[in-house]
Amino acid sequence: MKKENVIKSCYSALGKYTPLEVDCGQLCDGFCCKGGENLGMLLFPGEESLIDGDITVTEDANGRKVAVCNGSCDRSKRPLSCRIYPLLPVFDGEKIETAFDVRANCPLTSGELEISRRFDKAVRRVGKYLLLNEETKAFLTELSEEQQEYNKLKDILGV
Repeated sequence: MKKENVIKSCYSALGKYTPLEVDCGQLCDGFCCKGGENLGMLLFPGEESLIDGDITVTEDANGRKVAVCNGSCDRSKRPLSCRIYPLLPVFDGEKIETAFDVRANCPLTSGELEISRRFDKAVRRVGKYLLLNEETKAFLTELSEEQQEYNKLKDILGV
């Protein structure tokens, strides 16, 4: 499957599902949508061509494409990373699970509030779609490995 079609399938799988049944941006004053020159969301392969003109595309220190917004956007045109935030589908080589993205700076990662089961299930479905293209699969595998390495480091440091 073409990577752009994989991304579109991911968008459809998420539909209107959100982490909470209410506007979670009220907890943190919409921190994840504040945008900023050096604050952005990773773009998945094939996604750059789908990005709205209100979003600037730059690169992170690793050369990966990053979407940087001005703090507001058409929600139907948000990048996949924004749509799944603060979760990440994690691929261990055999199955897809979800975890809080280690890069997420979100009050929901504290575990005090429960993420919607529908949202969690949709993010797992997104992970399965990402496996349908070699580039998106490789990117998901890379993010999953980074997540695993970060968690190992946290364990070593006792954090």
